[in-house]
Amino acid sequence: MIVINATWQRVVLGGLLVLPLALIITVMIPALVVLPFFSAGREFLLKLIDKFIAWARIIVIKADAK
Repeated sequence: MIVINATWQRVVLGGLLVLPLALIITVMIPALVVLPFFSAGREFLLKLIDKFIAWARIIVIKADAK
């Protein structure tokens, strides 16, 4: 039986989650360029960026967490 270290599992999982996040951000570049010029668009983008930051923090492995 092959036992994979938990660290490698986290690395692979993080790598798999980074790819969709990068794709979503790349697809949203036109919206990030156009929407800040509208008041409702600015609020929407700020909320969306906050969500992306929260998702990215979930992906990043904390060194202090044990």
